[in-house]
Amino acid sequence: MRGCICPHPPLLIPEIGGEALKAVAATVHGMEALAADVGQPETVVVVSPHTPGYADAHVVKVAPRLSGDFGSFGCPQAEFAFENDGALVDLLLALAGGERDVTLMPGEDDLLDHGALVPLSFLRPGRVVSISIVNSYSSHRALGQLVRRCAEELGRDVLFLASGDLSHRLIPSAPAGYDPRGKTFDELLLHAFEAGDFGALSSLDRGIVSGAGECGLRSFIALGGFLGDDALVDPHVYSYEGPFGVGYLVARFGRSERRPDA
Repeated sequence: MRGCICPHPPLLIPEIGGEALKAVAATVHGMEALAADVGQPETVVVVSPHTPGYADAHVVKVAPRLSGDFGSFGCPQAEFAFENDGALVDLLLALAGGERDVTLMPGEDDLLDHGALVPLSFLRPGRVVSISIVNSYSSHRALGQLVRRCAEELGRDVLFLASGDLSHRLIPSAPAGYDPRGKTFDELLLHAFEAGDFGALSSLDRGIVSGAGECGLRSFIALGGFLGDDALVDPHVYSYEGPFGVGYLVARFGRSERRPDA
């Protein structure tokens, strides 16, 4: 199984970022390299912290086609649409709440939020499954394990996309203000992901997590549950930077589809 971590600042959309794209060139190049390495996965399952849901129940969208645009960021012409993977969604809903103890509810709307759309704009999925987060950090591992079980039962080539930024408090001018724990948090995660060590996420100091003002940790924990031992297969960090005070990380885990001579 394969998975990736992607940031989701809307400025990565060229029509929105404009000149600001120069400041995040490493992230753009990282996303482009990731897209080349994962090829065209049959299905991308994306967990975004911005997908509307419930405090204690994950929501999976059931509409046959999922779409969205960046109108709320002044760019409605940047719009994207993807087919949903109905068979995978149906199996997720059927098996949730069993031995994996995952509470999963169907979501009727067909809108993809920017947390999903930004990374998906770089990838080329055949189909997309969208799932929300919940308040509890620990329950996300079980969610990832459930997605893997369903993917294996269907024989799906699934890329698990953990959408999320790291600390939002890296510098004094950061949107959420400054906290020195932000840099510590990002360094700890970067070290863990370089080693494919998702187990380290469960032992993070709660004070550091709170001080960092992160938004992606739940998505990352779900990715670890999905990957299992495959997290150790060629873990690769493409880029990390935080020019605006928010940590942007691009990473991949599992096999690459890029030819050895590419």
